[in-house]
Amino acid sequence: MNYKELNKSLKNRELSPVYLFTGPEQYIGHMMEKTLIGTELAKGLEPLNLTTYRDKNLDVSELLATCETLPMMSNKRMVIVREGAQLDKISDKKDLDGIAAYLEKPCPSTLLIIYWEQPDKRKKLYKSLIKTGTLVVFEKLDASDLKAWITRRVNNANKKISRSELELFIQRSMYLMNEKKTMEMVDNELNSLIDYAGDRNEITKEDILLILPQSIEEGIFKLIDYAVSGQKDQALLMLNHFYLEGESPFGVFSLLLRQIRMLLMVKIYSARGLPAKTVASEMKLAPFIVNKLLKTGKHYPIDSLWEIMLLGADLDAQMKLGEIDQNFALELFLMKIG
Repeated sequence: MNYKELNKSLKNRELSPVYLFTGPEQYIGHMMEKTLIGTELAKGLEPLNLTTYRDKNLDVSELLATCETLPMMSNKRMVIVREGAQLDKISDKKDLDGIAAYLEKPCPSTLLIIYWEQPDKRKKLYKSLIKTGTLVVFEKLDASDLKAWITRRVNNANKKISRSELELFIQRSMYLMNEKKTMEMVDNELNSLIDYAGDRNEITKEDILLILPQSIEEGIFKLIDYAVSGQKDQALLMLNHFYLEGESPFGVFSLLLRQIRMLLMVKIYSARGLPAKTVASEMKLAPFIVNKLLKTGKHYPIDSLWEIMLLGADLDAQMKLGEIDQNFALELFLMKIG
């Protein structure tokens, strides 16, 4: 189940007594958690019916006793086990058997939510959870869902954003290109943007450019453009700019390899006759990113990109082994990919 399916089931009042929240977008899980608190716990009595475990050395007997406790003047009692409680680290057989026994027959008036971002599917605990509980995987949003999320947030703030400005915001946020970028970060940027707009109804291009200055990931595109087109002096100037901004040679090199890998994948899909929109869907990227990658690499054969990847892998190994200076390796890489 994903977050949209969970949201639909909650609206239909199809609740599970146990939820296992996994995946990288735990922020969305926290939002769904707030929805449950708002709909299932009696107003004003939340402190009496909500228990959260977040510290290490979790007392399993206390947890189970709380789960069995009836709610006070409320439809439900909620018990939340954060990742920090390290429920997955429990090895005591008695505790594990106790949890398994509860999961076999959970208290119907209790909603138990367990956060486990990267569950070990081999563990008995995981098997017990998915046997009787509901697994919810909060993956990173794709381009379509991201647009819908941002539009909804802007509308809720009584603001408007045009299609071109929406695309610019997504591009500047780098959410679809940076695996470490989360929706919590995107929401924080949106809040800053909305606050900056103030009493104005419409969010402008100038607002976005000010609140979300160019990131290194976006600058990497220009660096590749310069290197590929033979503008070596410009490429080296941009590289020095990254250094002045505090970026390390190895960090820039890793981002370069990542972008070239994406370019290679886009070229492979395109060579199979897939249109840009389909490629974007397959790679879970925004269409403008695919178009940008195609434009960057239109004069670059797939074989050449493979050679660049092999060169990059070789230099990467040499850098990690200390066989070559990082600065020199990166400059050498830029000289050879044009």
